[in-house]
Amino acid sequence: MSNHPIFIDNLAFAKKNEYLTGQLLVADSPRLGDFLGILNTQNRPNDSENLNLSALGTVDYKLQGKKDALGQYLLYLSLNIHLTVICQRCLSEMPLKLKLSFNYLIGDVSDADVNALEIDNNDDFDLQQANKAMDVIALIEDEIIMAMPIAPMHEEGCTALVMQSGEKPNPFAALKGLIKP
Repeated sequence: MSNHPIFIDNLAFAKKNEYLTGQLLVADSPRLGDFLGILNTQNRPNDSENLNLSALGTVDYKLQGKKDALGQYLLYLSLNIHLTVICQRCLSEMPLKLKLSFNYLIGDVSDADVNALEIDNNDDFDLQQANKAMDVIALIEDEIIMAMPIAPMHEEGCTALVMQSGEKPNPFAALKGLIKP
């Protein structure tokens, strides 16, 4: 499954109460793959390889446009994320599942107007400027990257982690001989 860029006119999308659903593969998402450390230019899978690309991770998404009772145009984005990440405690692969939802208020304002009106201070909605070519895939990637845990770890004890260091010499043992009774 190959993901092509999806561009929408977000204001028209909301006015028409349209919706968009799909699945994004991490293997087809270079920014997300690079962020997760799964894909790089040396080990990126080729189309000819028989590799289960969904094993790297999938994101099921739904984008819904609506008009509220106040006449404002809104976008609702819901994400169901299944990723394979590296546990920062035991350094083995682990599944990570996230369910996220985002609400956007579509405004036909410039950057200067946003700063002057302090529209961005509303916790219920994020402002999304009206855009005739909004990149849906880039929006999804941005939200996932910002929502990712800094150091993902298994919730329960990691079984693969066993550290044995043996006897360590005391670094102050040489100083003990210098003390005279």
